[in-house]
Amino acid sequence: MSEKKLLKYFFIFFALGVFFPKYSALASINLVKTKESPAIYYLDGEKSRHVFPNEITYRSWYGGDYSKIATVSKEYLSKIPLGDNITVRPGKFLVKVPSDPRVYAVEAGGVLRHLADEIIAEEFYGERWEKKVIDIPEVFFENYTVSDPIQKSYNVPNSVVYKVEGENMLYWKNDDILRPFANESSLAANGYSLQDVIISKRGYYVRTRPILGLDETVVSPISLPRKKVKDCENKNIKAAIILVSKDSHTFEEVNTLSYIQKNFPEYYSRRMNGLSSIDLSYSPVVLKDDDYLIKKSKNNSLELALEEVGSEFFKNNPDTFDFLIIFSNFDSLPINEQGHFIPASNHVEGIGKPTIEGAHVYGSLGKLKGLALMSNINNYIVTDDKNMNQMMNVLMHEILHQWSGSVTFIGDDGKRSDALLRKPDLVHWNFYADFLSPLGGAGWQDNGDGTFTSLSSQIEDSRNQIVPDIDLYLMGLVPYQYVRPWHYIIPKDASAQGNTIFGEKKKVTIDQVIAANGKWACRTQ
Repeated sequence: MSEKKLLKYFFIFFALGVFFPKYSALASINLVKTKESPAIYYLDGEKSRHVFPNEITYRSWYGGDYSKIATVSKEYLSKIPLGDNITVRPGKFLVKVPSDPRVYAVEAGGVLRHLADEIIAEEFYGERWEKKVIDIPEVFFENYTVSDPIQKSYNVPNSVVYKVEGENMLYWKNDDILRPFANESSLAANGYSLQDVIISKRGYYVRTRPILGLDETVVSPISLPRKKVKDCENKNIKAAIILVSKDSHTFEEVNTLSYIQKNFPEYYSRRMNGLSSIDLSYSPVVLKDDDYLIKKSKNNSLELALEEVGSEFFKNNPDTFDFLIIFSNFDSLPINEQGHFIPASNHVEGIGKPTIEGAHVYGSLGKLKGLALMSNINNYIVTDDKNMNQMMNVLMHEILHQWSGSVTFIGDDGKRSDALLRKPDLVHWNFYADFLSPLGGAGWQDNGDGTFTSLSSQIEDSRNQIVPDIDLYLMGLVPYQYVRPWHYIIPKDASAQGNTIFGEKKKVTIDQVIAANGKWACRTQ
């Protein structure tokens, strides 16, 4: 855009600016100009400067408040690289260009979503919706990204102040997650008013942490388009270790985290026979409870508020992790659980698990696959090799839940069977499977006389125990042709105990598993 045209817009800008209400809470020293030009820039530190391309864009963010704009020398400003232009603030206006009747809602990062018709527009913005429409010059339209249209009443736009019909609470809606404003003052502190509220009957997942005053996570003038990620990464997975601290944390607790960070990748790779690796190089993160990360269960025991733990982590850390490995310095799981797995997303078919797109609940745009909950870090002693080996086996177990332990098969009678799975949960291998997996199976050895002996009873150290073919297949690490047949044992006496039992073995092939579940396939489109 030419300097002459930019000056033209800003002469109009300053002429009209005195009539706009003030949003002084939003203005900051990030706003600068030079005395030689009326153009106003938002500084992203000293990384780049972003111009407000016209008056209405600035007004959407700061109303008529120019009081916090600092005047700097043109020499200083010229040393800061130009970044992308600022786009209209989400949730304040609807936009169009003069030559095109199509009207768009604006989401964070300058994402535009076409409102399919007037009925949809009125549904969300009321009878006076046309009063919210502003024109942006064609020359600035390229600053925006056009995304999926809004065609149905359940396609509520994101980056808006939201209210569920019949309720009083006001929320900030983003990524189809609602976060409550503590009060109207908090709404105003973030540059919004009751005139900006969208009302709909549709409910969404609601976070417990309220918005108190100005909150940088609501929206920023330099927000980037939020591009959702879908992948089926299995060979080079990346994880972050988190410690949720109830009060203060100790040196011993951090030392244990460091031990896990250093030693688990080798343990994992060895058991995966080198077919998959896990990157734990990101420094462990300690999150101290602030009344929102820990909650009380019905029986008054303490639990982690996982959606808040994840969201708090991703607020200050990159969204590049497949797994979050979460410890606490208190007992946060039932006494009979050493670990627990929570799936966040899954785009793999043929493994007996549903497709899931729930990473946004935990603050991720889709990269996050799951959360491995490991409870109290103080349960593990780094000087005790057996204790730490057990912990690593548990962690291996939880991560493997992302892919394995849920398939059925078509039996010889043509019917679907879950005989390979442990009941009643059906997300672990049956104890009587003749392979040894972190997810179950006792590796029964056929003695040739109608008896079978458990191999698991003979293994004290799991470090050199390669996971079985079926686990590797379900992870997508080996082709189905690689998977050898296996068996499960039907005990002659269901109540029999001991490491050697009488029973009958039943053969299962990978073809039977594929017949019941379909072939392994990654679906990211």
